[in-house]
Amino acid sequence: MNVLVLDLDDTLVDDIHATRESVAQALALENLAADSKVVDQALSHIRKMWSRHPHRHTGPLTSVSGWEALWLPTTGSGLPTAVADSLEIHAIQVWGTILESLRGDPGQAIAMARAFRACRRRAVRLLPGVESGLELLGRKHRLWVATNGLPAQQRMKIAVTGLEALLDRILISGEVGVTKAEPGFAATVGRSLRQDGQQVCLIVGDSASQDLRLAGNGGWPAAHICPEGECAVDTPRGVAVTHAPSLAQVSVRCDC
Repeated sequence: MNVLVLDLDDTLVDDIHATRESVAQALALENLAADSKVVDQALSHIRKMWSRHPHRHTGPLTSVSGWEALWLPTTGSGLPTAVADSLEIHAIQVWGTILESLRGDPGQAIAMARAFRACRRRAVRLLPGVESGLELLGRKHRLWVATNGLPAQQRMKIAVTGLEALLDRILISGEVGVTKAEPGFAATVGRSLRQDGQQVCLIVGDSASQDLRLAGNGGWPAAHICPEGECAVDTPRGVAVTHAPSLAQVSVRCDC
């Protein structure tokens, strides 16, 4: 069987919509406005503050987004104690800044950090059509996941959503040692393919900078998940890229 190498966040598992929903829920618990504009403002603070964090590029945190950094595992993360402690402090500082910007009570930052973490964990879910799409694709393909992030976090998402039983191999940047955009990740995929006597049919993901780069480094075709089903992303030279709005559409179009 050919192998489909699938991204995890916002390809199989909801990330951005679940994040926005969780931010809104956390703000509502403090009786603060939680419309789209306010959520955008909160996410802007989250991104800016994460970009300045001293451990932003420490090991597997290199590929973690600002909003994901706010709900990483507090135990069993594999991170050095000092780094894990800094993340706890960071979350409180972020929510304190957001509360202050919304004229709320910064003294509630600890409660907000806990509320967001709880809301976001409850919001872990598959995107619509993923389960049926994987069932269809799994009839003719081996299904691998290639994802960036902290291994404990990514494996938790896979377990909670029931994906583990559907996947044949899981490759995580925090275990591989490099992100999907780096040649070393493609080399790891290539070694795994040779061990199993397999070949890649398609790299599937929503990120041009990560998933399409992985395809380019490996010389594999790709399917780019984009909301409109077509976009003008810069694609690596020599890589055949198709576009689809969801995994369900990929399963319909895939003919390998």
